[in-house]
Amino acid sequence: MGRPEVKEIIDEYPLGIEVFEKEKITPDVVSLLSASEMKQLGFSDACEAFRLTISLKKTKVMCQDNAATPAVTIKDYTLEAVTQFTYLGSTTSNNNCLEVEIGKRIGKPATNMAKLSARVWENKKLTNQTKVAVYRACIVSPLLFGSESWTTYASQEKRLNIFHMRCLRRILSISWTDKVSNNKVLARANIPSMFTLIRQRRLRWLGHVYRMEDGRIPKDLLYGELESGWRPIVRPKLRFKDVCKRDMLATDLPTDNWELHAADRSDWRSVCSLALQAGEERQKAEADDRRAKRKAAMNNATCVPVACVFVCSGCGRVCRSRIGLFSHERKCLSQLR
Repeated sequence: MGRPEVKEIIDEYPLGIEVFEKEKITPDVVSLLSASEMKQLGFSDACEAFRLTISLKKTKVMCQDNAATPAVTIKDYTLEAVTQFTYLGSTTSNNNCLEVEIGKRIGKPATNMAKLSARVWENKKLTNQTKVAVYRACIVSPLLFGSESWTTYASQEKRLNIFHMRCLRRILSISWTDKVSNNKVLARANIPSMFTLIRQRRLRWLGHVYRMEDGRIPKDLLYGELESGWRPIVRPKLRFKDVCKRDMLATDLPTDNWELHAADRSDWRSVCSLALQAGEERQKAEADDRRAKRKAAMNNATCVPVACVFVCSGCGRVCRSRIGLFSHERKCLSQLR
């Protein structure tokens, strides 16, 4: 049976199944259905009609916004209900949160860092430039796989940046006792911060989605709006477009006419490159200012105020605290006696 005949049969099927014209990369299927038993049985019947076998042990059920997880059965087999599942390297949770995904993404590159320790990071025959190139390929790539579509919060991006800086310090053999700032570490490694790396991938994907043809699922999700619904009183969760707008504001990209640049791929790439570079420099300058303020506050705290001077009555020694004066006077006065 040819593809046109199969498509005609599917179009007439009451469930309504969308067929993609391109060849399928994997035989796996992710289906978004309600918990009704009619659709469960209908999905199973549709698979049997086209001689497709459902792997019951590999099939999982994940429910969202349900107080009780319904029991989904296919051929008298109850499917396992899970709160999260991994598909094509990405972990999806029922609360649409990236905490589990980011935790797994950090765990796997951390294992790679340990495996490459003796062969690469501690190898004195390799230059730092070569080590950073290996780091980009073996650590950064799996860490940020699929990050183009992430809707990350500031705390999650900070968590990724902490891991990024810890790896670079290990590669460059910089200890915390050396008191080297993060900006100097990034300059030595010649690599941007994790904030810039995530923004670069996200803005690149945003321009790619805008250049898609109308009717494509990613573009419909980006520009589509719900006809009906309600939001809770608390602050709603961030959307992908909200995070993209935050990235534009952080890099001084125009938020009102960015589509004019995104329509041309080369123009969008050059505009984003210049904006990301300027945003990285501004972020480093702000970090240096905060560091200078912290050091100034620490220096001011070490200066002993005149009104808080504690002088020993026996030897005239100046102590910085009352408890220090009390401890010193006990020893000093006992020696004078």
